[in-house]
Amino acid sequence: MITMMKQKGNPFVTLAILLVLIVSLVSFSSCHGEKKLRTGDKAPDFQLKGLMGGKYKLSNYKGKLVHVHFWADWCPLCHEEFDKMEIAYKRLKKTYPDFEFLGINVDQPLVHVEEFIKMHNVTFPILLDVGSKVARSYYLKGIPCNFFVGRDGRIENILLGWVDEQYLEKTITRMTPGQGEN
Repeated sequence: MITMMKQKGNPFVTLAILLVLIVSLVSFSSCHGEKKLRTGDKAPDFQLKGLMGGKYKLSNYKGKLVHVHFWADWCPLCHEEFDKMEIAYKRLKKTYPDFEFLGINVDQPLVHVEEFIKMHNVTFPILLDVGSKVARSYYLKGIPCNFFVGRDGRIENILLGWVDEQYLEKTITRMTPGQGEN
């Protein structure tokens, strides 16, 4: 392809090739591929090992509000948001005791995950998706990607990209009528 672009020729062909590349990259930067989960779908259950030990199974959180956050240390947005997510997690957990936050690292070496978590001083559970099995069951094609799972185990909200405290609180408040409104 690069050879084709170096050749002197029709600039429209080169432009068309570049356009195809850009469209391809944009389509891969979403949370989902062709198959995807939608709001209202039952969240795929999973069981993953936690960074600090123990096993975490999504179905054990039935009756709670669970934010499932897929991340990796090579993701610049993940670095920017993790410190803020930790602050939000601590505050929101006090206001909404049934709120849980699960950070799922997608298929990275354990040493990378440990260094990242130490750097950002995270206390919410960090789960290890070795082999990306859970990421595939959620049809992930981009990181960071977020799924808010309601008390009934159904997906309430899906967000590609940056998560902040305002988004978390707004979503929790919408899912918890009459609570948290001052």
